[in-house]
Amino acid sequence: MQKSIVVAAALGLAAVAWIASGQFGGGEHQPALPSAAAAQAVTDARPQVRVAHLVAEMRERHVVVAGRTEASRAIDLRAQIDGKVTEVLLAKGALVKEGDVILRLAVDERKARLDESQALLRQREIEFAAAKDLQQKGFRSDTNLAQAAAQLDAARSLVQQKQIELANTVIKAPFDGVLGHERAELGQYLRIGDKAANLVDLHPLLIVGYAAEREVAELVTGARGFARLVDGTMVEGTISYVAPQAEPATRTYRFELTTPNSDGRIRSGLTAEVAIPVANTPAHLLSPAVLSLADDGTLGVKTVEDGNRVAFHPVEIIGETADGLWVGGLPREVTLITVGQDFVIAGQEVLPVALPLPAAGGA
Repeated sequence: MQKSIVVAAALGLAAVAWIASGQFGGGEHQPALPSAAAAQAVTDARPQVRVAHLVAEMRERHVVVAGRTEASRAIDLRAQIDGKVTEVLLAKGALVKEGDVILRLAVDERKARLDESQALLRQREIEFAAAKDLQQKGFRSDTNLAQAAAQLDAARSLVQQKQIELANTVIKAPFDGVLGHERAELGQYLRIGDKAANLVDLHPLLIVGYAAEREVAELVTGARGFARLVDGTMVEGTISYVAPQAEPATRTYRFELTTPNSDGRIRSGLTAEVAIPVANTPAHLLSPAVLSLADDGTLGVKTVEDGNRVAFHPVEIIGETADGLWVGGLPREVTLITVGQDFVIAGQEVLPVALPLPAAGGA
């Protein structure tokens, strides 16, 4: 009985082993042979790279530089006479119109001097009239008349001088603008040439940039431009000035973009990114991940050319969007290496595998 159980168990194990061996039904199992493509991949010694076929699109090219906002005019109003500040009419930061009185200086004896000079003028006018009448009657010489005329002219000049001195006790805005923080205070004594106030004109506003030597020839007055301020605000303006000579230290050329700012909302001194459209040019949209650097630091991309050989093409970044970078400098149609470009060199033969272009920022 015990022996029969052992024999049955042995026969069962043998049957399981036979089925597992693949010999069931008497057929012989042959392992699957690799495909031709798989065999080539196994035997091909060329490095494999992923590629995508790109076709250029027309894209507006820009000169893009860092810049800043700047007042179109900013001047210091200075005292033209000595005197104490007796009245301050406008606060710092106030919007002013041309002719608005900002502050007044003490009149002191200037009004009395003006009255005195005007009285002298009236006397000289009477004397000249009398001398002229006598000269016409032959009782005065031409010399006496000329002397009376000279005294009359001197009296008129003195009156004008005293009027100017009195007028200079009032300091007015010469143009519309905004009062700066530098302003004389009540009771302060000013001497000739001392700063009385600072006036800034923010309308129109200038956005100043500096173009490189290779870019300045593309900038022309009257061309439109754009600027993105540090807070993200976009403004549009017109090029009003391009410097005729470079800055000695940087070899760059100053240019000015003029933009309206009637409400004074945009302040002077803000950082800005200035973009000037200069031409329509063929460009390709690609991910920053496909960019490479040549040994000399040149920025470019690697492509697959005839004979599946790698080529390096320098590129120029034309613009940036959420979808990637627009670059120029490539042939109209290219087979771009999207993965593996860092492991191959120009002139090397590769095995390209066509796959979709990676998304911006991806590998």
